[in-house]
Amino acid sequence: MTKKILGVWSAIILAILAVVVLPQSVRAEGSDPPPNFDTDAHGDSIDALLQQGRNQYNNGAQPSTESSNDDSIRLSNSADASAEAHAYAEDDKCDGHTMHTVTLPDGTESAPFVCTHITRKGDGNNAGQAPTTREILYYAATTIHADGAGLYKRPEGVSYTNKYIPTLVAATHPTQAHTVTLLGHDITITLTATSYTWSWGDGTPDLTTTSPGMPWQEGMDPNTDPALIRHYYKAPNGWKSFLDGPYPSATRTITLTTTWAGTATNPFTGDTQTINGLVTTTETTGPFPLGQLIVNNTDTSEEKQGH
Repeated sequence: MTKKILGVWSAIILAILAVVVLPQSVRAEGSDPPPNFDTDAHGDSIDALLQQGRNQYNNGAQPSTESSNDDSIRLSNSADASAEAHAYAEDDKCDGHTMHTVTLPDGTESAPFVCTHITRKGDGNNAGQAPTTREILYYAATTIHADGAGLYKRPEGVSYTNKYIPTLVAATHPTQAHTVTLLGHDITITLTATSYTWSWGDGTPDLTTTSPGMPWQEGMDPNTDPALIRHYYKAPNGWKSFLDGPYPSATRTITLTTTWAGTATNPFTGDTQTINGLVTTTETTGPFPLGQLIVNNTDTSEEKQGH
């Protein structure tokens, strides 16, 4: 009988130890195991959970410490000119190769350029007309490659499914400038972001904002601060807690589509003009895993709760 009792107690102790020493992280397939936390945590557990979440945002939280990964996303974006700019380029033979010259109003001949609209007077005579500001902007839109808006995501490399740990995003480069050379003049084109559309990659509706958001900084509440743009991911395939096992091949991708207004000053007339929607850029984080943070209460935490 004594041996049977000892056997039962041994089994109970082993079961308890198995729970206590369970790994502190879960692994999304093909990724390193991220930190974890329990979505049903209460009291001091929530405080600990939130602190773990804040630690995730601390890595490169300030714009001045932007990581090379953030910058590579911004510079590997796709860009497209507006339909109006494309129509202008197609009609104008703005192919980047076909060269033209024009006699300017002062009698001098221009340097070679690649669009014919800037030679038109509107009466079929192709001589002697300098480009309008709109033509300059359309020309720029079809010849430059605009950078992305700087898609910034934290936590970096993973997102969590806990209700207290949102994924935070921001656009860190809402303006950019480019220079085009036309008729012997270097003309600066300024692009200003006017709207941002965030696609979360999980089937939920896109979010469109006029604000670029901002990277999380110490003292900001990630769940309520109005300056932050946040998204809450949910566990896939009915996955509920770390006891259920790792997420099965769960990855998500965030895509940022930015609409830009273009502004230029015409060096021939002094006119300054802005065209909304001149360029659209798209950039993506690439696939990242989902994880779950787990809080293990300390003795101090238990004592505070009267346990």
